[in-house]
Amino acid sequence: MKISLLTIALAASAAVVSLDAQARADCGCSGTPSTITSDSSGPCLRYEAPSGSSNDITFRFDKAYACGLYATGEYFVVSESGVATITAITPEAAGGRHGVDVNPSPDGPQRWDDRLDDDAPPISLPYAAPPGSSVVKYVSDNPSGDCDGAGEKSCGRFAAVVTVIDAPPADPSTSFRPPFVGTNKPVLSTSKLQTQLLSRLQAACADTPSLETALAWSRHLRLDYTSHSVTCDLMPPEDALPEGRPWSTDIWAHDTDVYAWLHLADVCDAPPCTPEEDLATKFPVLVGYVQHGIDLWGVDRMGASLFRGGGGNGGGKLFAYAFAATMLADPAMLADLSAVDPDRFFETASYYAGKNGTALWGQPAGAEDEYWSDFSEQSTRTIRDPYGYIDGGFEPGGWYQDNTAKPTKYSALLLRLMPALAAAWPVNKDVFLSYADRWVDHGALTQPDPCAPVGGQYGSDYGPDGNGGCVPGSGRVPELDGSNKDGGNREREMGECMWNSFRGCSETCSCPGQSCQATSQCGDGKIEAPEACDGDDSGSCAAGCIPPDQPNGCTCVVAGTGSGAASSASSGGSDAVNGGDGEGDGGGGCTCGVAGRTAPAGTLAALMAVWVAALHRVLRRRRRVSLMPDSVRD
Repeated sequence: MKISLLTIALAASAAVVSLDAQARADCGCSGTPSTITSDSSGPCLRYEAPSGSSNDITFRFDKAYACGLYATGEYFVVSESGVATITAITPEAAGGRHGVDVNPSPDGPQRWDDRLDDDAPPISLPYAAPPGSSVVKYVSDNPSGDCDGAGEKSCGRFAAVVTVIDAPPADPSTSFRPPFVGTNKPVLSTSKLQTQLLSRLQAACADTPSLETALAWSRHLRLDYTSHSVTCDLMPPEDALPEGRPWSTDIWAHDTDVYAWLHLADVCDAPPCTPEEDLATKFPVLVGYVQHGIDLWGVDRMGASLFRGGGGNGGGKLFAYAFAATMLADPAMLADLSAVDPDRFFETASYYAGKNGTALWGQPAGAEDEYWSDFSEQSTRTIRDPYGYIDGGFEPGGWYQDNTAKPTKYSALLLRLMPALAAAWPVNKDVFLSYADRWVDHGALTQPDPCAPVGGQYGSDYGPDGNGGCVPGSGRVPELDGSNKDGGNREREMGECMWNSFRGCSETCSCPGQSCQATSQCGDGKIEAPEACDGDDSGSCAAGCIPPDQPNGCTCVVAGTGSGAASSASSGGSDAVNGGDGEGDGGGGCTCGVAGRTAPAGTLAALMAVWVAALHRVLRRRRRVSLMPDSVRD
């Protein structure tokens, strides 16, 4: 007998969720699913804040409803007679702080903190929450003072969500939480994660994230959803963010460290590691990052913009969305990704093909006259060259182009390291990749440029020529061509190490340990690696095609054996062994993709022990910190 490698990771993840639940057994869920437990004040669910118990969030209920934990460790509650009544949530919403909302909208208003723009009062309690309610609680930071405290910027410290549903998922431990925004609440499964797409690269990078860091950056609700161009920089709670920095491009730059870590070998607690140990270690971090992408998908489905007025205010949101869609290979999610409005995301709005296909930087943030005015006003700094010759803004290579250059570079490498992600990238993949290489090799691009520099009379000496072009001349800022080569003020040691180690071999997908697989969809009528056939293309297999219970890897029935055997196919980057008794639809024997990644049954307990021990140490450390006085923690 063999056990799926993914099953090992899921079992280990459930064990750690159980450990964490034990730490808060007075306010929690007694099982998954089970019923809400009680403290001396009655039924309650509690989320522990990394910053200490004074920031813990406790939801209180009028009765002990059925409850459970999603794969992310977040709570759901099952309604009775169409509601689940929340009687109180602490810290209490008062004085314009510590707000509460249900199914918040990216377009506002926000009910978290009245120091933020577009504020509205929190929902009133008690609240009879119907199924489909994502009840989100916010803990304000420095509630008696300014948001912009010492070394900080966000108005928020911690946030958490309880999802009210009408029936528990079939297997909560393998279910992602539905998006917390809006009323569309799809539930996706961790069993669909395309873990064969993760590489196992060897890299001796000095600043590689630890497991504890990776968990800290992926474990909690980021509440990073608003379209507002100012509030976006002040709303996300610091406990959920890398180093507590809420600006999107700061989050993006740090996140590239962990996305790269997911592609490394020997990340388990005691390397060298087997593929199974590495996957078990990565799995909860992968779940956390995919959950963030699912939330961003929810934002996109509401028609909201995460471009946020330009600059770097929306940096990295499309990457997180695309990564999640690729890892899940969910048809609806991939379809929405492929149809994104390019003006709604930083990565698609900022990089475009100019004259002769040249990859340029610049944003659709102003008209032609505003572009020229910015050379004197120097306020927008990002407007595209209206004529498509040079990088945008009045100072190409500086300002927001500089701010976003490094995470763009690192993200381009991650696309090259993960061909399936590159294949799913919408709109401008080739431009995005080309721009990153040009930035590294050349820097800002301001030549050749046939337009005259600013000086003299607008419209005759410089600026528009009245025929859709520019007044001819020697170039607007020729002295900046090649400036800031491979520069950027968001540099990460991990990103630089990964680029230097793998940019060359990633071009041909030849890095040792790199997974060169792509996702595939059974039933789409196309045979895509690693499929041997497709469910809608019966002619490709003499004895018929078996669609498995995974989203990839359709296999052929072996002639003369009925539905109990199938041909095997490669499973990719983790050196797993495929077997003829793999999982499939109705015993159909699919042996490729996730379903074929197996480990001997006798290793299950050992692998779970390795993973649980590492996570248990993290949880113990968190609990020790939470018991310290606030003065010591701070």
